[in-house]
Amino acid sequence: MENRNYSIVIKYISKEFGIKESKLGAYTSLSDLGLDGDDVLDFLLEFFDFFEIEYEDTNYKAFIPREGGGIGKTLSSIFNRKVRRSDNEIFIEDLVISLDKKKWCKIWIS
Repeated sequence: MENRNYSIVIKYISKEFGIKESKLGAYTSLSDLGLDGDDVLDFLLEFFDFFEIEYEDTNYKAFIPREGGGIGKTLSSIFNRKVRRSDNEIFIEDLVISLDKKKWCKIWIS
């Protein structure tokens, strides 16, 4: 995924989180950045407002994970094992697509 908006989102996230751009990619999730629960909501609302992305009357709140990753996620990080990714996580790719379309448009997969 390489387009102008991809570069814009990568730069934005790099600045917001103090992470080198080279460490970020399309499949970096918000949880990879250390966000969960209300932190995800706060970040999304700030992102939507900054880039003037339409989000009212969309399902963006369905993608907000509960606070804390649970014991499984904690143990997994302790033992340095990857947690199985969910299609319902929010990835940088989703933010780029939203910027492209100027609207949140990720579909919840049940």
